[in-house]
This record gives sequence, structure tokens and C-alpha cells, in this order.
Amino acid sequence: MDKHLTHLTKFYAGIFIVLVSLLSCAQPQSQTPVILELLYPAEVPASFDTVLICRVDNPGSDELRFQWSSENGTIRGGGESITWNAPDLPELYKIDVKVNNSSGKETSGQAGINVLPFYRTAIDPDPEINLKLPLIGNGVVSELSLVRPLTTSEINCDAPLVDIKKYKYVWSCNGGKIQGTGVGDGTASKIGWVSPGVPGNYTITVIITDNWGNFYTGSVYFKVVNPSCCG
Repeated sequence: MDKHLTHLTKFYAGIFIVLVSLLSCAQPQSQTPVILELLYPAEVPASFDTVLICRVDNPGSDELRFQWSSENGTIRGGGESITWNAPDLPELYKIDVKVNNSSGKETSGQAGINVLPFYRTAIDPDPEINLKLPLIGNGVVSELSLVRPLTTSEINCDAPLVDIKKYKYVWSCNGGKIQGTGVGDGTASKIGWVSPGVPGNYTITVIITDNWGNFYTGSVYFKVVNPSCCG
């Protein structure tokens, strides 16, 4: 009798192990998300908006939650990208991001942005700005310009290997007007930006992707000043 019970116990134990193995295969363990990179400019003029993007590898395809924080300045938006309004005091500032998945697994990253005074003093009456993207890998490029209200500026993205790569351009601004052919469908590598009639700090941002998996961001920081300013 004891021997029979021993065989039954081994039999049911074997079935239990098989069931656990099958359940483990059917419901794989959630994996920790991995931050591939943080895209942000190394330098930003004081009191200007800039965009930060956190690119994440999500091996478990879980729902992700992004938690951004900064030691100064103002964060707007959420998710994988935010807009950060830089403080008016020049200094090196840190912006942190934590990424959690639905299983509670977390990873984190940190950006360090050097906030500098806006140094341009000569007004550009007819700006033509070229954002030159790097040949290899991802990248962030930026330019500055000082203009008067209602000035039209031409902004061009100089992307490498345009004959063999397909690019998508997503433009945005926090004031003024973007115009140009292909802006709506993401094919505009060049735009015109009309500055608003109100003086202030304005940022034009373009997010660029290509069919090779590369990712770029470009920003133009415009200070719009009164017509009587700066000669």
C-alpha cells in the first residue's frame, strides 16, 4: 500500500511539474524595459523651450509609464517625450526620467543640459537656417536666431544620403506659423516660419526618422524683439 502511494505521489508530482512548465511558457515573465538613449540638446538658451525624448526597448511589450522630473525649469507633456522650459539662470541642470512597466519593473536615465545666455545681438532680417544632421547614428542639432516680429525664416534640414534613405519630418512650434509643402504628410525637409507679432522666445522643433531606424531632433531658438531693438 505504501509503495502504491509512493508511485501515485511521484505521478502527480510529475504532472504538477509539467503543468508549471507549460504555464511558464504560456505566460513569460515580464522583462525590465531598457532605455536605448535620451535625445536632448547639450545646450539651451535661458528661458527657451526644448524637447527631450526617451527611446525605450520594451521587450515584454508591456504598458509603460514615464515619470519625468527636473531640479529646475518647467516640464510640460508626458510619455516618451516632454517639453522643458529652461530656467532664466544659466547653469547646468539635470532632468531625470523613470520608466516603469505594468509589472512594476523600472529603469531610469538622466539628462544634463547646460543653460546659457542668448548671445546673439545682431538682428537677421532674412534668416536662412540649415540644420545639418550627422551622417552616422542618431543626433541632436540646434541653431539660434534674433529676428523682428512677422519675419519669415527659412529652415532646412540637411539630411545625409537622401537618395537612398526615406525620411519623415514632424515639425512643431510654440508660436508663430509654420508653412511649406509637405508639412502635413511628413515629407517637408524645408519650411518657412513666420514669427509672431509679439516679442518673446520661440522654439521650432523637428523630429526626424528614417527607414534605417535612425532618429534625429532639430531645434531653432528664435528670440523675437521689438522693431526698435538692437539697431
